[in-house]
Amino acid sequence: MTLATYSHVESALISKTLGSLFYYRPCEYSQYGIDEILNTPLDPEDASPLMQQFISTLTAFKQANIDDLTTLHDQHFSGIADIPAPPWGSVYLDRECVLFGESHTQYKQFLTKAGFEFETKNNDPLDHIGLMLMALSALLDTQENDNAIDSAELQEMLSVHLLPWSHTYLSNVSLALTEPSYSSLVKTTQTLLEQYTKVFLIPVENRKIYIQIDQDRNETQE
Repeated sequence: MTLATYSHVESALISKTLGSLFYYRPCEYSQYGIDEILNTPLDPEDASPLMQQFISTLTAFKQANIDDLTTLHDQHFSGIADIPAPPWGSVYLDRECVLFGESHTQYKQFLTKAGFEFETKNNDPLDHIGLMLMALSALLDTQENDNAIDSAELQEMLSVHLLPWSHTYLSNVSLALTEPSYSSLVKTTQTLLEQYTKVFLIPVENRKIYIQIDQDRNETQE
């Protein structure tokens, strides 16, 4: 990814869709219009490398069995089962490794300051990786210059609230997944977020990661 192929509009679309795939159970796709996205024809020819990877991810989801995907989502992303790699930021950034911790409070205050109005299913934590990617999409939509990150809110979102823990989370969850659809989702998300540190050189705040993931357990899950 280079500035020559980067687009805020494209990244916003991709971020919103990836976030939706992380957050919503596959059996709910029709309810939230995700099935329409999966069935929208996209031409990879002449597309950016990120868009080509994104199209491959959508294809993998489109070809997968919806019941199998729902089971996997329950196991890894929705909190219904004992999750090998938790998808909530405060589990990584809070000393107690709990939901709704101090880092969640800080993130909620940031969202309020940035003008977000939020309502989640069953009062879910706002720092779920899927919800954060959807918030990132909304901030990217406000950008006009593809050659810069010139929004203080977008910089804070990346530097303080998302990037400090997302790399650890995505690396850990990738070890727990073997199914191609969700594995592709994780890899495309890694590519999406890496462009902000590698192309735009967004600094990542040095925040301690408290949770210790049991890698042996992850390997057993495969």
